[in-house]
Amino acid sequence: MNTTSINSLGSTAGGGGVLGTSQASFGDNPFLKLLVTQLRTQTPLEPIDNASFTEQLASYSSMEQQQELNDNLLSLLDFQGVLARLQGLGEGSALLGKEIDWVGPGAQELSGRVESVFIAEDGSVRLRVGEHEVDLRTVTSIREPGTGDDGDQNSAD
Repeated sequence: MNTTSINSLGSTAGGGGVLGTSQASFGDNPFLKLLVTQLRTQTPLEPIDNASFTEQLASYSSMEQQQELNDNLLSLLDFQGVLARLQGLGEGSALLGKEIDWVGPGAQELSGRVESVFIAEDGSVRLRVGEHEVDLRTVTSIREPGTGDDGDQNSAD
């Protein structure tokens, strides 16, 4: 029985064999490629064991389905991230024009009027208050303009 046939296919230097993980698609007909490669590398005195070959094909099919499932999950996670950012923008937009208090650097209590809402590079929802970029998670209070403390924008500058 030839036990090195699968290993020689999957472990090429560039990862570009039939079972290489660097390929996004597995070629025209990977099962045919696997069969031809095994037939070429078999010895005449020890032909391919049908049960072993069938097991290898089943393993390969399982791996291919796992890869497809992985790709689908990555797409789903990407879509979920887009939805979360949109939801954050929607929630943040309700604060446009409102006066907020937030915890700034060094646990300093700051306040000001929300001018815009955006998504930062790290994916968090941020509010623009004067020259400050305020993480939505640091907001401690919200009020209508003209009500509350002194109404000065960025009063703790």
